[in-house]
Amino acid sequence: MEAEPVRKLGVVVVGVGRAGSVRMRDLQNPEGSSVCLKLIGFVSRRELGSIADVQQMSLEDALSSPEVEVAFICSETSSHECYIRQFLSAGKHVLVEYPMTLSLAAAQEVWDLAHEKGKVLHEEHIELLMEEFAFLKKEVVGKELLKGSLHFTGQFSVQTH
Repeated sequence: MEAEPVRKLGVVVVGVGRAGSVRMRDLQNPEGSSVCLKLIGFVSRRELGSIADVQQMSLEDALSSPEVEVAFICSETSSHECYIRQFLSAGKHVLVEYPMTLSLAAAQEVWDLAHEKGKVLHEEHIELLMEEFAFLKKEVVGKELLKGSLHFTGQFSVQTH
């Protein structure tokens, strides 16, 4: 008995800095979490053309394309709220890097908009998914954390005693 093909949701990545580049790399991996997702393109303020055979698209095209069903927002924090509102209003699901917005009031407004539109709004902290974070979690088990910091540079720093 042959398995039915999995319907893949079309994804656009907004912002191609560190987090966006990692998201694009992972979405191109046919294994794991991207099995139900298809990378359609990326949006950037810079004119880049393509990255690793993925074509750049305008924000307007991403918002209006029926092929794009999900937006991964990986831009600078100050632009998250605006992109969330635009993609939800266009009827797209949204995954946004932490922090979702710069205020609690704005966060509540976009949650309400997602609910109103019947769309998923998911906030994620990509560095918490990295191998280095899993390693650190194991390292601090049973220890008292005196001070810690988590920097999105790929570097982690923890002091324990």
